[in-house]
Amino acid sequence: MAVARFASRFVDGALDVAHQRAPVVTERAYRTVAGPLLLADPAGAAQAVEARLDGTRERVAQMAVRGAVPSAAARRVRRDLARSRADVECIASRLPVVQARSLTLRSSAYSDTLQSLSARPPARAGTDLAWGAGVLGVSLAAWIGGLLLVGGGVLTASLVGVLAGVVTASFVTGARTRRVGRARISAIAESLARADLAAMGSSSAQAPGLDRDRRAQLERARASGRLDQRGLAALEAIDTHLDDLLVRLLEGELEADGIHLVQGTIERYLPDTLEPFLAMPDRQARVRERPAVIEVADQLTSIEAALAELVRRPSRNNLEQQLLRQGEFLRSKFGTPQNAS
Repeated sequence: MAVARFASRFVDGALDVAHQRAPVVTERAYRTVAGPLLLADPAGAAQAVEARLDGTRERVAQMAVRGAVPSAAARRVRRDLARSRADVECIASRLPVVQARSLTLRSSAYSDTLQSLSARPPARAGTDLAWGAGVLGVSLAAWIGGLLLVGGGVLTASLVGVLAGVVTASFVTGARTRRVGRARISAIAESLARADLAAMGSSSAQAPGLDRDRRAQLERARASGRLDQRGLAALEAIDTHLDDLLVRLLEGELEADGIHLVQGTIERYLPDTLEPFLAMPDRQARVRERPAVIEVADQLTSIEAALAELVRRPSRNNLEQQLLRQGEFLRSKFGTPQNAS
């Protein structure tokens, strides 16, 4: 185990050095080898990108514990982020719409958050210099004064006091620097956690999970061969609407009632319609004195109509929509003005 860890660190270190010395060459080599593999298996490539971003978040969390940013670790983070973004751009067109958007949002947010990881904190030269000088002055005065009080000679007390004061000031200043660094990197780690939440959508309705459930349900319904043409058309329209609405959920553009409708559609309305129908031995079984396949087509059409209405609704970030909602609220609370036209 120890040998394997050492070998892994050695290989990572060698790759870091090679990437630092010749970034263009190493990236070209990576693209030459990885490019065809990414296009051949975009789903596997998406999982690899997710794992790489997870590893980046864990690495930053470890830096936060230590309160320091090793240069090798910072180089690896930059390399992994650059490759993740390039991989997402390469495979996005071959991924489901919602998964592609979620990966793009997450990788972009990580890049924005980690731009300053290896940089020094904002300069506070005057404050830091004054604080350091104050610590040094207090340390020197305390040590020299203490040694003089215990009866040491002036020369001896001065020499020993200066040495001890410098060591003490260095220790105190280093502890403060580590504390500030730990707080700074912890803030970056928290930003990454927020980026992960943003890439999933609402905390009560996580878009990637809803997207996976939706795709599994609709694929099963298509593969069954039981729906008639009207049912299949409604199913395809529902699929298109949910692509749009789940992306808007990721981007925070759905109101609470819209989130409730999207979540309810995937978790309740579609399963409650499709699962009993797919479990029936005969799709022509009678429901309300007509074939079940027609009843299911009607139910899917109702679901599609509700989603279509939600799609047509402007996003909550639309300024005209905000003004309209405020007007409706004021009219419901205070009534319509007498001179309103």
